[in-house]
Amino acid sequence: MSLNFDSLFILLLEIVFVASAALLLFRFRNRISLAPLFIFVGTNQFLGVVLAATVYLAVGQTTIVSPGSVVLFASYLFVILLVYLRTDIPTTRGLIYGIVVANTTLTLLLWFTSYQLRAFDAQLLLNVPPELFSTSPWVYIVGTAMLVIDSVLIIVLYEMLAYRARWMPLVFRIIFTLCLVLLLDAVAFAHALASGQPYFADVLRGQVSGKLAAGVVYGSILFAYLSLVDPRKRDYQPPRLDEIFSIFTHRERYHMAIQQLEVSEAASQAKSRYLTNMSHELRTPLNAIIGFSSVLLKRDDFDDDERNFLQRILENGKHLLYLINGLLDLSKIESGKTQLEMSNVNVNELIEETLQQLQNKTVNPGVEIRIETPPGASWVNTDRLRLKQVMFNLLGNAMKFTREGEITIRVTTDTATGRPLQLDIIDTGCGIDDRDLDAIFEPFYQQKAHASHSGGTGLGLAISRALCEQLNFKLGVHSTVGKGAQFSIIF
Repeated sequence: MSLNFDSLFILLLEIVFVASAALLLFRFRNRISLAPLFIFVGTNQFLGVVLAATVYLAVGQTTIVSPGSVVLFASYLFVILLVYLRTDIPTTRGLIYGIVVANTTLTLLLWFTSYQLRAFDAQLLLNVPPELFSTSPWVYIVGTAMLVIDSVLIIVLYEMLAYRARWMPLVFRIIFTLCLVLLLDAVAFAHALASGQPYFADVLRGQVSGKLAAGVVYGSILFAYLSLVDPRKRDYQPPRLDEIFSIFTHRERYHMAIQQLEVSEAASQAKSRYLTNMSHELRTPLNAIIGFSSVLLKRDDFDDDERNFLQRILENGKHLLYLINGLLDLSKIESGKTQLEMSNVNVNELIEETLQQLQNKTVNPGVEIRIETPPGASWVNTDRLRLKQVMFNLLGNAMKFTREGEITIRVTTDTATGRPLQLDIIDTGCGIDDRDLDAIFEPFYQQKAHASHSGGTGLGLAISRALCEQLNFKLGVHSTVGKGAQFSIIF
């Protein structure tokens, strides 16, 4: 097969020129930014599609080659791989998106121009052939689609080789990646452009041979640049496949969120450790204060004032111990150190036990406590102690904030199985403002309107919700200010 060496030499010079211009713009990116390179690549990419559909050169007796495909389209993949290897995924994504948008926009403008030529008999000056504006839209659609596919394919293939074929030298890895992607592109583009045409074989042969040669030349130039001009360390670790596809999934945002979550969890664990240590340190002297106060109160040689002082010491000590125990419980729950002992629990019996435990708690005389439970036992598989702790907190709050009316404890069961579905604690107390419904489950939060006389620590609801989540239950609330609140444990 005789070759036209003049045409081949010109194509080689074009490749070297385009690659050198792209590398020069990339090299000075810190001074001029990457915008000139992106514009350069976008212009070449669109011009490549136009030339691939209109201009072909004979490089042999049966081989025709398009400078658009061999020089310009291949240069786009050359730049994509360069930017990916020496910048980052967001920058590479920006290049791909920018080129796709530019290619689509210029395509639409070209179609409008073609319509103007046909509809309004516009004049073409400077010997511009009208065929340039009558290219089939199918060419641009295929070109844009191949642009997106090749952009991802070249990165995926390179990283697969970096992971599976680490023995392969960098120069062969780069050339093989470029040649394989260009080969697939050549076959697909030739079939889309000239399938069924008498010149299909010549176009296919030219596409394959021309793009393979371009891949070798571009790959060699890229290797020389990476090795001599911009070398990096050899301890390269290829990313996972899902990270590669983050070109379209924006996965680095997910990683950023994960990192922020890890920092937050580390801070939370540090806080939990601090609270645990401090709680243990404080409980030791508090137990001594409570114990000695109780012993002293049993003596008869104190006058009334002294006994009142001791009683206040004891009550405040117990209150402080309750607060410290709440902090310790919360820190254990947040750090995941709470041990659950699952068993079958009769919810009806547990309600009675909780009310008996609360019998010493002050209940306003005008408040009636009603229990609405179905007949028989209502069994649920859970941690008895933790569920009782949740009930204790919810019932304690209901008694604290209900001045008059009633407190209703209602158990709803499945009519078929008898299994408890929901436990409601409904009061007719002061209610909760809509703006506070989410905040009340935060540690130490108290409603401003009731904080002064509630006497609470602001930990009960936070602990209750955390325990419900560990038990795979859901704790919900509905309330109207001035009419009361309903807390629901959904099993």
